[in-house]
Amino acid sequence: MPLPTRQQLIRFLNIGSGNTITAREIAEHFVVSDGAVEVPIRGVIRQAIEDGELIGSNNHGFFIIETQEEYDNYLESLHSRRRGISDRIRNLRNNWRNRQNG
Repeated sequence: MPLPTRQQLIRFLNIGSGNTITAREIAEHFVVSDGAVEVPIRGVIRQAIEDGELIGSNNHGFFIIETQEEYDNYLESLHSRRRGISDRIRNLRNNWRNRQNG
């Protein structure tokens, strides 16, 4: 089955961070799950956000952002992940340089 459209995804997602749906649940609903990480569904979600949808996520899954608090919390989560990735890049570079020089 083809991937869901943006409209199908939005109709399926719940409103509010207390009503999350996992990528696996989304993939299974649209019969696109291979039992592994649902990368294609995550791509549909990213595209929907690029196209103007307010989709957030947390440790429990994805949801339609409804409130300022959900919006702020999700942005902080993204900033935190970016900082974590930057730290990992810096550490890997340092480790590589140390290995090359040692």
